[in-house]
Amino acid sequence: MKNCFFSVLLVFLCCSCAKPSAVDVEPEKRNGTASRLQSYLASAEAPFEPFRLQMSLRFGTKEDTRRVSALFWGNSADHLRLDVTAGIGVTAAKIVEDGPLFLLYSPNENKAWFHQGAAKPLLRVGMPIPLDLSHLANLLNGRYALVFGKECGQGEFLRDDLLRCELGGRLGGELNIGAGGLPRLWREKPRGGGWEMRIDYGEGKRTLPYRVTLTAENGKRAIVLVKERERPSTPFTDEQLRFVLPEDTPFLPLGNHSQNGRENWAAQ
Repeated sequence: MKNCFFSVLLVFLCCSCAKPSAVDVEPEKRNGTASRLQSYLASAEAPFEPFRLQMSLRFGTKEDTRRVSALFWGNSADHLRLDVTAGIGVTAAKIVEDGPLFLLYSPNENKAWFHQGAAKPLLRVGMPIPLDLSHLANLLNGRYALVFGKECGQGEFLRDDLLRCELGGRLGGELNIGAGGLPRLWREKPRGGGWEMRIDYGEGKRTLPYRVTLTAENGKRAIVLVKERERPSTPFTDEQLRFVLPEDTPFLPLGNHSQNGRENWAAQ
């Protein structure tokens, strides 16, 4: 089950570095620590508006990388949709996340995988992204402190003008923050699996991610590339945020969970 997403895509597809060292800097730069952290924390208050992103996803290992396209949309981080296509007009997977509920549907196999509760469901379906959809939506929409957390201590400047701080909270790890409070690099604590995330904003003074690169110690990697951003003038309707499953669709649990997926899905 763990690699169901990867196997679904194969139906359509035939086809670290050393940690920077801290350095003594002039007092005025040290005094800028509070200002940079303040800008970072302020991102949590950024309004969440309806969004739609055209994305390219590359995942796998260095020797075996697959590429798909994705459409990601929602009105808030609490109810999100993600459609993955592998080929022209061919939908490989439909995903919905509604609060703690996560469901992935494979049209080709006519199967649905269901999960409820705190977890990293994208990892569970074979996509090497250690975030749920709500965290991914907040990240790509610039609400960074809601992704990495508001507990940021032991700040120190590095040689490349990045502010490094240790994170508390559920995600934990280490975060390097650039000018304007923009996160540039996140490293997970070793006990968490050794994930590393690099965030690029493209040219100019952009404040929203253009590329997110994820790598793990086991060789898994993923690249999320935002190709187009849209801001709809009106919120998406309930129908646009859901999809109808055929009556005979079997529901399979993600992991060792005993909840009745079809009943919980129908209740939403």
